[in-house]
Amino acid sequence: MDKERLKTFLLLSLVCISIFLTRKLWIEVPYEISPFFQREEEVSANYLFTDMIKPHRYLLNFDEKNHTIFYNDDNNNLWTSTRSSLVDILSSNSIKTDTLSNEEFLTYNEKKSIVFYFPEKYNTYILARSLDVTKPNNITEKMPKIDSIYFYLGREEPFVVFSDGSEHLKVYNLGIDIGAIKNQVKGIEERKDYTYYYSMRDSMGVNSNVYITYNMARNMPLIYVQNELNIHNIDEIRSIAEKFFDKDIDYIREIIENNGSILYVYNQRVLKINQNGLLEYFNPLEAPVKERNLYISLNTAAEFLSNHIGVPKDLYLAKIEEIEVEENKGYRLTFRYRIRGVPVILASDVVEDFIQIDVFNKYVRNYKRFIRKDMNIINVKNQSDDNKMLSAFYIINMNYDLLERGYIEDKGIDLENSNEPITSDEVLSSIANISIAYLDPCLKDKEELIGVWVLQTQSRFYAFDAYSGELVLERK
Repeated sequence: MDKERLKTFLLLSLVCISIFLTRKLWIEVPYEISPFFQREEEVSANYLFTDMIKPHRYLLNFDEKNHTIFYNDDNNNLWTSTRSSLVDILSSNSIKTDTLSNEEFLTYNEKKSIVFYFPEKYNTYILARSLDVTKPNNITEKMPKIDSIYFYLGREEPFVVFSDGSEHLKVYNLGIDIGAIKNQVKGIEERKDYTYYYSMRDSMGVNSNVYITYNMARNMPLIYVQNELNIHNIDEIRSIAEKFFDKDIDYIREIIENNGSILYVYNQRVLKINQNGLLEYFNPLEAPVKERNLYISLNTAAEFLSNHIGVPKDLYLAKIEEIEVEENKGYRLTFRYRIRGVPVILASDVVEDFIQIDVFNKYVRNYKRFIRKDMNIINVKNQSDDNKMLSAFYIINMNYDLLERGYIEDKGIDLENSNEPITSDEVLSSIANISIAYLDPCLKDKEELIGVWVLQTQSRFYAFDAYSGELVLERK
């Protein structure tokens, strides 16, 4: 009898321990377990708009002649290391501010510093709220929108510059400790395993603060991708429909179109999985929305993304547009993502962008999603000296005639009746940005991405093959 009681006690103890450990696991690993993503492509299901508002490019200035650019921060945590300082800066009542001229601000990249560039001009108040600053100071009023934040890392007292591209607000008297970020940047500088970037102003003598390369430290990895959604896996597609409608598939109307696309309808809500892997969802507004609220809309979008399929790794908010539908006011949020730290762009006109979501405060009306997964195939491309990635400088010089023709056309210049020739300084100064990316041709379910240099002017978007220098995409 005693043995049986002992066995029962031990069994109950094991059950209790199992329950405790299971609860502990869910607390410590808050991932949405989704069959549609590999584990390394998942992020926390608790996706907040804090995760949306983040830089897409990092300029590190080690000194006057030594600069580099990163496109993600997975290995160094530069942005996460400065967020606590930003909280203090945006909530402090003791800060002091000065307005800088363009000319003065341009010289600041000669000092040891880091510049965080955002994909578009973000609302400064929203940035503060994303950092859990409930009552931001007057920085949000003096600089309502920003596209970059500059952190001085030299020996003098630290300061920060909030910039919208044309106006620059210097913030000092901070009383913050940036020793950790200084050490991180120092460690990057000492490793010297990065690509060196140079200002076009200094290296080419033109009126531009764009940074370019003359030699590349390494090639871009060869990457193959496949559609996130497999239209031929009907069980997977039906599971997605159940997730969107929160209903068993038996209660959802399923329509298979002639081209292979699948349509799901429940009441007035519609979900379509296109043959090319594009997901489209429509849900009519449940109530009128006469005033838009970006803070509420971003939180709604974050919750929606968390609860529907999952959030791809390295997703970032690329664009915020105000929209109006039948007198209802909302926002169209465009999200893009990186693969292995490099931004991905689409070559297809059929798919407008990777993720677009129309949000009207607490309601989502439209949602489009086209995500491609890294197949993690081992790089077999020849990496010999004959197959090295070209530098930005080489790309510009190789395609100068094309850039000049585009400049002349965009400016409406009549060369036959013009007394003054077009100078190279004018053409080169029109370059607004140049950066690396992967181009997705979007032609097949599975295919290789193309490594490209993306060159942007005020009116045009060019993508050049990073190995051949040939033009592979142009948009006006």
